[in-house]
Amino acid sequence: MLNRVKYRLKFTKSGNVRFIGHLDLMSLFNMAIKRAKLPIAYSEGFNPHQVLSFALPLSLGYHSNGEYLDMQLTKPMDCKELVDSLNANMPDGIRIVAAGRIADTDKNAAAIISSCAYRVILPEAHRIKHDDAKNFIAQEQIIISKKTKKNLADVDIAPDIFEFVPKANVLVEEILLRISAGPERSVRADSVMKALFAFAGEEYPEHGLTYVREEMYSDVQGKKPLLGTEA
Repeated sequence: MLNRVKYRLKFTKSGNVRFIGHLDLMSLFNMAIKRAKLPIAYSEGFNPHQVLSFALPLSLGYHSNGEYLDMQLTKPMDCKELVDSLNANMPDGIRIVAAGRIADTDKNAAAIISSCAYRVILPEAHRIKHDDAKNFIAQEQIIISKKTKKNLADVDIAPDIFEFVPKANVLVEEILLRISAGPERSVRADSVMKALFAFAGEEYPEHGLTYVREEMYSDVQGKKPLLGTEA
């Protein structure tokens, strides 16, 4: 069996490419890796595939400055060379901004993620009162209906909101949001915003807000990004 070297990559997703789903994103990386002629490791068995693992699929239409991917290579590479090789084969909207080698014993990013930071931009037509935003996050409980495998269930998402900062004077123009994400607990950014609009007595604009995922963390305090060293 070949020796394998693990790397973690941080990349952006924006522009028109934000409308491609997770499976298409995986195919895009598969093709870019082949074109870059990286020494990618393959799984064993009858249907070998590139050994890649994404931290957390991004909701369709969201922008991101902080997506993560783990990959295994059959030999070491200089991190800058790895970044440059992939970027030369990526479409507009996808850019690798950092890469770092991780230990063989390190868990994949998907297994250690605990929280994600988002920036939510509210256009002028869909802004809400600052007081409503403050009163919303001051609630002891924030109940939403969440889909389970069998049906809908009422869930309190207040413990999943670690940071909620509305930026405004009178009407909220932007919200900085950090919420739970990962195998233990997870909540969607748009679920928080839908609850906020319902609390404020306003209709949620299904396609009216701009969501930007800024970072992913391995802690709930937002101090440990999944990759701290840029190439």
